[in-house]
Amino acid sequence: MSSELVVPFETEEGYQYIVTFTEFKSIDVKFGIPLVDVSIALLSANIETNSLKTLNKFIRIVLDYLNLNNVILYYYCDTSPVKIRRNRKEKFSNQEFRFNLFLKMFNKLKTDDYFLQAVVITDLQNGNHYTSLISKISNKENVELVTKELQKFDK
Repeated sequence: MSSELVVPFETEEGYQYIVTFTEFKSIDVKFGIPLVDVSIALLSANIETNSLKTLNKFIRIVLDYLNLNNVILYYYCDTSPVKIRRNRKEKFSNQEFRFNLFLKMFNKLKTDDYFLQAVVITDLQNGNHYTSLISKISNKENVELVTKELQKFDK
């Protein structure tokens, strides 16, 4: 079975997304399991906010993919603008906001079947980089190998 997949998705509000799963083929390091990039791309313009139902759907798409594929998912949060309440006490970069939201949504599932490793790469010049590695719990050692490789970029 190919680990490449494109999942179109439309929210109840009419916003259109594409969730793409693409295997890293040019990486030199072998982890004993395919490393797959997951990307969530908004196709609609002028989105107000995503509902909790929409965010749960994103998580469900990711978990459904993992049910069918024995891989490690690599999710790198992008830096495009996010509408954040102005009265928030904590100030996050757009990327950090997405990262924290994704972690909370995933952890809310309280699943024992999957393992999520959060990886933050310190970059004082360009700002930190926020990544999540997700796989079945049986692949925890492989996920830790990827984590160690990513941590080599910590500055």
